[in-house]
Amino acid sequence: MKPSFRIELLSKEHNRTAFMCGVEALDRYFREQAMQDMRRRAASCYVAIDSATSAIAGYYTLAAGSIPLIDLPEDLIKKLPRYPSVPVALLGRFSS
Repeated sequence: MKPSFRIELLSKEHNRTAFMCGVEALDRYFREQAMQDMRRRAASCYVAIDSATSAIAGYYTLAAGSIPLIDLPEDLIKKLPRYPSVPVALLGRFSS
C-alpha cells in the first residue's frame, strides 16, 4: 500500500501559490516568508505532498531554540545537566 503523503523539504519547485489552508496569516507566511526563513537558516519548512495529486496538503516549520534552565520546573531541572539553557526544537507553524 502506497502512503497517502510524503514529507519533503520545501523547495522552489513546490507550487506555494496553489496552497490555501484558510488561515490568511499561515497562507501569507507560506507564500511570502517561508523560503526567506530557510535561506536565512532561521527555520526549515517541510511540506506534506499528496501522493495521488502531488499537491501540497500542508506544511510545518522547525527551528532550533533554547529555554533557560531557570525557567523550567524544579523537578525537571534536577534531571538535567547544569547548563545555562536546554536546547529545544520549535514547531513554529503547522497548517493543513
